[in-house]
Amino acid sequence: MKILVVDDERGFTEVISDHLRAEHFEVDCASGGAEALDLVKGTRYHLVVLDIMMPKVDGIKVLQTMRKNGDNTPVIFLTAKAEERDKISGLGLGADDYVTKPFSMAELLARIRTVLRRTMPGSEIATLKIGKNVIDFQKLTVTRGSRTEEMRPYEADIIRLLASEPGKVFSRDEILNRIWGMEAFPTNRTVDNYIVKLRQKIEPDASKPRYIVSVYSAGYKLCLE
Repeated sequence: MKILVVDDERGFTEVISDHLRAEHFEVDCASGGAEALDLVKGTRYHLVVLDIMMPKVDGIKVLQTMRKNGDNTPVIFLTAKAEERDKISGLGLGADDYVTKPFSMAELLARIRTVLRRTMPGSEIATLKIGKNVIDFQKLTVTRGSRTEEMRPYEADIIRLLASEPGKVFSRDEILNRIWGMEAFPTNRTVDNYIVKLRQKIEPDASKPRYIVSVYSAGYKLCLE
């Protein structure tokens, strides 16, 4: 996943970007608002970490321009004081979250992952039909005929992610990073174990999966009939 970090203090952006890269994110940095706007025009980012107080083109102007241009990339504002948060809210700019300086990297990483999960493609899907199964993401259930089973939240997140691009192969690392965060569950077995449980609930024969398909040395994909 690709993140843009925008702050006029170069040392500050380097610290943030180093931590994000250590968590397996791709990172670009911009030292000002004008540079940030140039980057978002030509690059698709999954999230922008954006400082408010910058000379010439500040963070508020950057977000206003992005939204005016139809760019709905999630944005986390870095604010120096509570009054700035009030100003942003009053303008109705649609920032996804705020982090007040000074902050710990653990806090910023937690906020980033929360926003990414909330804005993950497919998060608006309420139900999904896979073969004869109906998955209800609000109730966290899988129904097949008269049989209904409960799903764990992470099981639902995996299916939602795979369903966001049916047929696309998602690597184990990508699934880990998108759903849990690499530091929380550092082994690929985490994904494999959840896939086994999902197949038991969804597949007619879990030993011969038709829907949640393994691609050797690559990952998993969802095949819809």
